[in-house]
Amino acid sequence: MKFGIVNHHQKTAGKVGYITANRKYVVNVYYKSILKNKTITVISKKGVHTYKNKNLTGKTKSYKKGTHLKVKKLVGHNLTSRYQLSNGYYVTANKKLVIQGKY
Repeated sequence: MKFGIVNHHQKTAGKVGYITANRKYVVNVYYKSILKNKTITVISKKGVHTYKNKNLTGKTKSYKKGTHLKVKKLVGHNLTSRYQLSNGYYVTANKKLVIQGKY
């Protein structure tokens, strides 16, 4: 498919681009598995919140960027996934907000 780019005030204004669904260029937004050490690190500048429920309701606590969290398991919710932490609370598995391992 061919699409015109809408950024009128950018250097890409007026240029034509393409949208692809080729698996070679497209990656999942959410993690689908857990590493063996079961640790994640918060990479979001604003940090992440933990919740009592897997649908991310009942906010409990916030963690700042750079915090290491221990994961108990990965839980699916609709088309997304959540990490259940060792304390029983839930946090997003979005790759833009957390990264697997210690960093």
